[in-house]
Amino acid sequence: MILTEMSNVKFTPEMKIKAEKRFEWLTTFLIIGFKFVHRILGIMTKESSLNISTMGIKVTQDGKFHLLYNPVFVYYLTDSELVYVLYHEILHLVLHHCTSRQLISSEEKHFHELANIAHDLAVNELIPESEDCKRPRNEAGNLMGQFVSEYKKNKKFEDIEERQTAEWYFEYLRKKLSEKDGKCGNFDDHSKWREHETADERVRAKVREIDQNDFWGNISQTEKELILAAQVKKINWRNKIRIFFGNLAWKYHQSTRKRPDRRYGYQFPGNKKLYIDRWLIAADTSGSIDTDLLGQWLGVVNQLADELPVDFMQFDCEKTEDPRPFDRRKLKLTFKGRGGTNFQPVMDIVEKKKYKGVMILTDGIAKAPTKPKAAKILWVLPSGHNPPVDWGDRVHLIRGV
Repeated sequence: MILTEMSNVKFTPEMKIKAEKRFEWLTTFLIIGFKFVHRILGIMTKESSLNISTMGIKVTQDGKFHLLYNPVFVYYLTDSELVYVLYHEILHLVLHHCTSRQLISSEEKHFHELANIAHDLAVNELIPESEDCKRPRNEAGNLMGQFVSEYKKNKKFEDIEERQTAEWYFEYLRKKLSEKDGKCGNFDDHSKWREHETADERVRAKVREIDQNDFWGNISQTEKELILAAQVKKINWRNKIRIFFGNLAWKYHQSTRKRPDRRYGYQFPGNKKLYIDRWLIAADTSGSIDTDLLGQWLGVVNQLADELPVDFMQFDCEKTEDPRPFDRRKLKLTFKGRGGTNFQPVMDIVEKKKYKGVMILTDGIAKAPTKPKAAKILWVLPSGHNPPVDWGDRVHLIRGV
């Protein structure tokens, strides 16, 4: 039963005590048929609270986890429904939704509801139903929460795909829904999540322990592999871009008496950087990178342009403009999609003008170009995309990383 439907329900202190005892018993019982869920619940402090509408994970400032639950909500769930909800919560945790895979920045709070829905769709696609684990329903028999099968019943969402990531569902919903359309009522609470590296590491350590001791229980091999894959720490793509350019651009130095040595002062000559070659940034105008990630990428490019000479060009199936010095004060770019993509014109320019390296912003969907003889290549792509070649470094723009 959804709490908004229980405004007239009398909930006595005795019912609260009964709900809390049942919750404690059930979390212990999970070791029999849901060993993995039981093990992950073991790293959380359980708290009964009437200040939360249903159930949710709180990440504390010191990186610990509290599982908050409303006893009224728990009281009206069957045992199998409560198992499902607990399974749902631990998947949020082990997939790092609560700590490092949050889908929106502080400037995008208007997308908060869509982000909640996307996270719930992703985890609900992974939970196998059985006699002991059933999707919660209200008194009318309607499912409580967010499920792909329910969205498919609506003609507007008939193309929604099953078993996708939270990031995929978020982008899908952003294209399909406005902010007001997203008010669908999740059955768990995401308001107390926070990015926290220590908390992330606690989860990774627990999953490693489970894997090493084979405490998975009856979890499927596919779900096991997905959870293990989620423990691989993602590299911050902004730093990787900076490191790529830094390693290549800063190796040319010249001694100069005009600058003091950093350690010993004017007694010894310092160094100055020599910019022997320019660098090219090429943007694919037919790319599929969304607006906010494009803005974050542009911010990194602005910082790079403050330190080394950078030329910029746009292209699609051919060169749409000649390379020109990048404007360090540029706050936005206008990308006009014109259809197909061809990387060869970019590679030809790199060869002709003898650029030291090129960073290509693209979705990677095109024929393979010829590899430049000397220039370094960095492909910058949306998450899940790859270039048509196996040479060059690559960076994936990932929301929340």
